[in-house]
Amino acid sequence: MSSAGACPRLLMIGGWGVRAEMLSALYGFWPGEVVPVSLDDDLLSRCHTVCDVADELLSLYPEPSVWMGWSLGSQVVVEAASRETGSVACVITLGGFPKFVADQTWPCGMAASEFKAFARGTAENPQRYWLHFLLLMINGVADEKQERQNLKFWLEKGTLVSHEHLCNSLAWLDAGDQRALWRSLDLPALHILGDKDLVVRCWGDDLELPAASCLSVVDGMAHWPGGCSAAACWGLIQSFLAVNLELPTWAQ
Repeated sequence: MSSAGACPRLLMIGGWGVRAEMLSALYGFWPGEVVPVSLDDDLLSRCHTVCDVADELLSLYPEPSVWMGWSLGSQVVVEAASRETGSVACVITLGGFPKFVADQTWPCGMAASEFKAFARGTAENPQRYWLHFLLLMINGVADEKQERQNLKFWLEKGTLVSHEHLCNSLAWLDAGDQRALWRSLDLPALHILGDKDLVVRCWGDDLELPAASCLSVVDGMAHWPGGCSAAACWGLIQSFLAVNLELPTWAQ
């Protein structure tokens, strides 16, 4: 960091098929520089795996920053942190997961049959299934009426990702297994999940986290932390950073 108590830069990495700006209600609390990074066509045309995205962003943003990733973006953040380049000061994941698709050793992921059906549908009708995903992100949330209103703006904007890259990056979710990385993180890490999330189930009982990592579950939150649950997530982030980066002035 540039000086004691200074606010570090935040690198905010979005999820599958959506704009990083969908988290603006959350990262808008950040009192310093924010760099929103969407997994869009520009980035995905240069990257073919989560590892590629991590390497690309490490080359673009080498100075120490707080790296925060939502959903698929969480895997990018953890991959970047595992490189131990010094660029990642600490890790924050929102609706994140070490493994997305369930198998015999990982019961809390999405059922393989459900994922295959969604992948097939996305290949055949990407716009319909992208809209389905956005609605699934808020399904079950405590204040669904308000969350639908919050989501309307982003539904009208549409996705930044082409059919080809939607399908390609969806395949990363099928193949990805970062359990070893999440178990071995040496950096401070905060993992935030929602108790109403129908996309990513709470996996806290299925993965032993290292001492520097902690997991928090937000009551009433579904998969999208950028709407009604943004303030609750920010409160957890404040507390985490005040302890782990010793930034009591701006973090209060």
